[in-house]
Amino acid sequence: MVDVVVERIQERVPEYARPGNHTYLSNTREAVAEAFEAFLARVGTTGPPDDGFRERFRSLGAGEAHEGRSLDSLQVAMRTAAVMMWRRITEVQMADPRVFPQRYVGPVAEALFLFLEELAGAAMVGYNQAQAQVSGELRRRRGRLVNLLLSDSAPSPEAVAELALAAEWRLPAQVAVIALGGRKVETEPPPTLPSDVLCDFNRVDPCLVVPDPDGPGRIQSLGNVLRGWHAAVGPTVEVTDAATSLCRARDTLSLVSAGYVPAEGVVRWVDHLAASLLFRDEELMRTMISLRLSPLHELRSAQRERLSETLLAWLQCGFNAKKVAVLLHVHPQTVRYRLRQLEELFGDRLNDTDQRFEMEAALRVLSLSGRIGPGTDPAAGP
Repeated sequence: MVDVVVERIQERVPEYARPGNHTYLSNTREAVAEAFEAFLARVGTTGPPDDGFRERFRSLGAGEAHEGRSLDSLQVAMRTAAVMMWRRITEVQMADPRVFPQRYVGPVAEALFLFLEELAGAAMVGYNQAQAQVSGELRRRRGRLVNLLLSDSAPSPEAVAELALAAEWRLPAQVAVIALGGRKVETEPPPTLPSDVLCDFNRVDPCLVVPDPDGPGRIQSLGNVLRGWHAAVGPTVEVTDAATSLCRARDTLSLVSAGYVPAEGVVRWVDHLAASLLFRDEELMRTMISLRLSPLHELRSAQRERLSETLLAWLQCGFNAKKVAVLLHVHPQTVRYRLRQLEELFGDRLNDTDQRFEMEAALRVLSLSGRIGPGTDPAAGP
């Protein structure tokens, strides 16, 4: 009967059909034999199977997890054995009721179903324990891979490839790093991410390593997953340059956190290069604002607001008063009047290309930081 069941199991579960592996075949046969013997010993008793037998099926469940399979194959095998055992019992009962009286059919059937349920439960326990262990080890390996990729010194391609293989991470051609902020990981569960995205929410500054980030909708789809987070993505780089992408992403995230850049989805560093440059050295920008916009210091707040806004628009529109009027929604004559005021205040400075460049940079900083507005002193800086 054991041999027949093993053959039937191998027919129904291709994963278990390994004719060249005598050890595997022997183990399968041994498991079936033990199950039969344990069931026959169980009939007529009320206690559960002994711990050793439960451990056997916990080990089988764990083996399925380590093989990378679900429990479906093992459950099919157990059901197959149970069905064939019951078929044999009914054959015996029908052939000679004196050997197996009818009154025993019900209790034995109940015992068989209960026994099968206990085997499945033991296998599930082993499977879950092994899967948790495998998952935990994989997380540790991936955490080590993140640390390697984001280390201060660029890792060697060989080291990255070796650890990527151990972490079951397909090595991409390029990556980008997303810096995260704005939520407390301790109080909220991390988002569910695609399996190929490396993540480390245990870092002081959580981040993601995204393979092949320029794929269609790649970053946008992550933005949907990361709702509620402040997120900024650095440039696309070679895998060994991931630390550079992280640095740029953090620069951009700081702009988002400060309110200089809107927190809309995953903010791209490449879309805010000017802001990243202007806020790189805030002390320098405060000095530039103080020096290059000094003629505006003594004006009343309302007049200072109007002239600052007009000067920035004039510099951005290539000194075209009509374009400035359209941009500011005012009459061209109003723009010309304000420009005459600016010429009186700044004089020849407006003819100096270097000073015009620095004025525009200073005004852009004030605009991004919300410092151009009624009652605001441009000299106050960002």
